[in-house]
Amino acid sequence: MQHDKPLIGIDFGTATTLVSQRLPGGAPENVPIGHGTAWMPSVISVSASGELLFGEGAETAAGASALRSVKQCITFDSEPDVLPVQGKSRMVRHSADSLIKQLLNHVLLRARAAGADTEEAHFRLACPAIWDGPRRRRLASLARAAGIPVAVGDIVDEPVAAGLAWSEGLYWELGEDRPDGTTLVFDFGGGTLDIAMVEVTESLQDGAPELTVLSARGVAKAGDALDLRIARDLEQDLRAMGISVNRMPDPPTFRALILGAARRLKVLLSDTRYDEQAVPVGGGYTDLPLLTYTRRRLEDAFRPQLNEALEHVRAALCEARLRRRTTPDIARLARMPLSELATDVQHVLLAGGMSQVPLVRQAFEKQFPHAEVGFDSALQSPEQSVVTGLVVHDYHRLNLPRPGFDLVLEWEDSDGGQHSELLYPAFQPLYTADQVMRREELAHHWRGTPDVLRVTKARIRAMAVDGEPMDFSVEGSVLPYLPVELHPRTSFSLALRLNGEMVVRDATARPMTFRVERWPVLRAGEQGAIRLTRVKRGGQEHGRPSFTDLYSHPWQ
Repeated sequence: MQHDKPLIGIDFGTATTLVSQRLPGGAPENVPIGHGTAWMPSVISVSASGELLFGEGAETAAGASALRSVKQCITFDSEPDVLPVQGKSRMVRHSADSLIKQLLNHVLLRARAAGADTEEAHFRLACPAIWDGPRRRRLASLARAAGIPVAVGDIVDEPVAAGLAWSEGLYWELGEDRPDGTTLVFDFGGGTLDIAMVEVTESLQDGAPELTVLSARGVAKAGDALDLRIARDLEQDLRAMGISVNRMPDPPTFRALILGAARRLKVLLSDTRYDEQAVPVGGGYTDLPLLTYTRRRLEDAFRPQLNEALEHVRAALCEARLRRRTTPDIARLARMPLSELATDVQHVLLAGGMSQVPLVRQAFEKQFPHAEVGFDSALQSPEQSVVTGLVVHDYHRLNLPRPGFDLVLEWEDSDGGQHSELLYPAFQPLYTADQVMRREELAHHWRGTPDVLRVTKARIRAMAVDGEPMDFSVEGSVLPYLPVELHPRTSFSLALRLNGEMVVRDATARPMTFRVERWPVLRAGEQGAIRLTRVKRGGQEHGRPSFTDLYSHPWQ
């Protein structure tokens, strides 16, 4: 990354969208794209003339009937509901891609109007940790169509971006040492919960920070789910007062108003000074009583979701232990309580709007008594963590937890026909929760019998998500692919292990085992080779590997 161009980060969130920039030689700064705020609501509606409205204008025009959480359409591969035309008794339908493209273009225009130097800038976007290659490619394509020149390699996992912002903020903004030890990043946003276990170390060569992501995981269930739970409680309260939503002139619109009230109550009760809050239904229903909610009810509604989130935290801690070789018995690890695993963590970084619910911090302070728990003190609010991390210069000094590229097996038949099998899709987690429960080796496996009629020379090729081929560097020798051999009716397999090993079993007598120094960060125009080292076990290649062979840390 060249530092002579402006860096602009766009955090296109489920609930809000933020923009940051970093000019050459300068520090990260927020670009205020909202009306009186740093952020813009990620909200869309349709005006009476059929024009799409975005942000505050969409909220003002449509209120509770505006479209929210359009980003979730990428997460769930879905399409949005029809949008009502304001002042008309008709609906219109827009595709998710069209809406996201136009919203991103609107964000770009707002950023320019707010003074962002967008002409020669390098852009980065953020995405949930759970997004795979096709979803990242879809976002990059829509951003380019909106006038934002990004490649898939310019899209950063949200919890990783938050960790980068915190690490740099401690050092440059607050004058403190970079965090020593392991940091748990807990990014609880409106649409997804993202978790990362990271370590920050200094490079032995130039002292610059290097961030190793020991695990990154997420779940598509966060603030929106709590809003719906509160809304159900409020509807029950109205029913207890003799007010039936189903008997209202327009029940769907009235329920949307209740959901909007639920969001407001959640935000108001995040202020620890108040134990009870009340808001009107809105929408012209001035004769209805105020909707009241207490902190006690908020905590009761939120606690099941928070407990589920802590189970995802526990899974992230387990994966980090496997990669560090600190628990040599997977059965014991599966039984280990969170309180014991929590001793591995020195810092807990809370990010995202939902992390401001007081119960979140209380839970982490209880479960992680030996760790420092808090928000990024270099920032004005936790919502700025991700967008600030997008403009960190040394993003390339990352060790990722899984490959950000496809691995493909290719060969030709006797007539010259091209054949291929996708061995590993980019960004897919290396194991699933069922593999933990079944006590299986935690690795990604591809097994199959390629359809060949004769001995065939084949190759394993690495392909970036944008379709560009990548090179391998095997002990210093640069190769465009890894050569393998296929025989008729003979199985072929590939395994990617948590310890950084890649094991290839083709038709030859012995498997090929490589260790990966790091899964590289891929950016447009700067795709380096994947560095591999051959692993030789002195005749033990066919022996049953030990647990520590399978799960040792790839960079120790």
